[in-house]
Amino acid sequence: MLNYRFSAVMATVFDSVSDATLDYAVSRYNIHKTVFLLTFIAFIGQLIIGAFTGITCTFAALPYVALHGILILLGYICFLKALKYTPIALISLVESGGLFLTLIADCILGYVTLSLYFITMLSLFVFAVALFMTNSMKEQSALFKTIKPIGIVLTIGTVLMYFTAPYIIKVAADFGANEITLNLGYYAFALPYFAWLSLKGDDKTKKDKSAPKWYNGFYFLASVVGVLEALFYVLETFSYINDTPTIIMAIRQMGVFMIFLLSVLFKTDKFTPQKLIALILGVTAIIGVSLN
Repeated sequence: MLNYRFSAVMATVFDSVSDATLDYAVSRYNIHKTVFLLTFIAFIGQLIIGAFTGITCTFAALPYVALHGILILLGYICFLKALKYTPIALISLVESGGLFLTLIADCILGYVTLSLYFITMLSLFVFAVALFMTNSMKEQSALFKTIKPIGIVLTIGTVLMYFTAPYIIKVAADFGANEITLNLGYYAFALPYFAWLSLKGDDKTKKDKSAPKWYNGFYFLASVVGVLEALFYVLETFSYINDTPTIIMAIRQMGVFMIFLLSVLFKTDKFTPQKLIALILGVTAIIGVSLN
C-alpha cells in the first residue's frame, strides 16, 4: 500500500503546483485559451505515458469511463468558474470537505460507525472554513479577487462532482479499464468543450497588461500546468484504483498548505495569521479523521 500512497503524495504535490500556477495564469491571460492549451498538452502527455504503461479497456467498462469523464469535467468547470470569485486556498480548503462526504457515505454503507470523535473533527473543519472565509472577506479589498457567494456554491459543486469519482474509478477498473483509459475518457469530453469555448471567444479580457517574461508567458504557463495535470491525473487515478478512497482523499487534502503558500507567492492571495490558523485547524481535522 505504501507505493500507492506515495503516488497519492506525488499527485498532491503536482496538483497543488498546477492549481496555483493555473490561478496565476488565468489572472494574466484568457481563461478559455489557457485551459484549452493546457488540456491539449495534458492529453498528449496521457498518450505518451500510455504508450509506455499500456492502455486497457473493455466494452463493459466504457459506460463508467464515460460517466467518470463527464463528472470530472463538470467538477473542473465549477472549479474554473469558482477561481473568478474565490481565493484558491479557500477553494482548496472547502474541497477538503469531500473527505467528510466520503466518510458519511461509508457510514451509510456500513463501513464505518459515526462517533463523537468524527463529529468533533467535522465541527473543527467547518469552523476552520468559516474562519478562513470570514478573514478573506474582511481583507478582500487587499486581495486580487472579490469573494462572492457564487464562488462558494461553485466550489461545493466541484466537491460533489469529485466526491463520486473514486467509486466510479474502482468500478471501471473492476471491468478492465486502467488509469490511462479513465483519464482519456475525461479528455474525450474536455478537449472538444474547451476548444469550443476557446473558439467562441468569451472572456477575452486580459487582466494583467504588463509585459510577460519567459517564466510568466502564456505558452510557458500553459505548458507547465498541462504537464503537471497529466502527471497528477495518472498518479491520482492509479492510487484510487489500488487503495482506499478515504485514505487517498485524506492525503490529497494536505495540498491546501502548498496551494496557499504558492498563491501568496503569486500574489493572488494575501497572508494573514487568521488564515494560517484556519489552515492548521482544517488540516488537523483532516489528519484526525484519517488517523481514526
